[in-house]
Amino acid sequence: MSDSRQRFGERLYSELRQLSGYDLITGIMNYNTIQQLKMSDREGTLKLFRGSSYEVIQLLKTGEPEEVARYLVTKAGEAKKNYDPDFGTAILIAISSL
Repeated sequence: MSDSRQRFGERLYSELRQLSGYDLITGIMNYNTIQQLKMSDREGTLKLFRGSSYEVIQLLKTGEPEEVARYLVTKAGEAKKNYDPDFGTAILIAISSL
């Protein structure tokens, strides 16, 4: 169970790190963006992911960070399995468009 005192973005980062190691995180975020994510509430996290798919935006608006992380890790795994290099690029563009 997660600590409710943690920020939304910090919980998302922790879950992404736990589920995928650093590969997914560092593949889609630079150091500054990771630091911003760790400090973000739900609204701030939404801003970091603007430009993402409808599904990701809806999960960020209504879901728990752990649910968002599972979705992102699953989609990244599917993209890797299907050799879809555009998935990582799309996430990177969405997150880095600050």
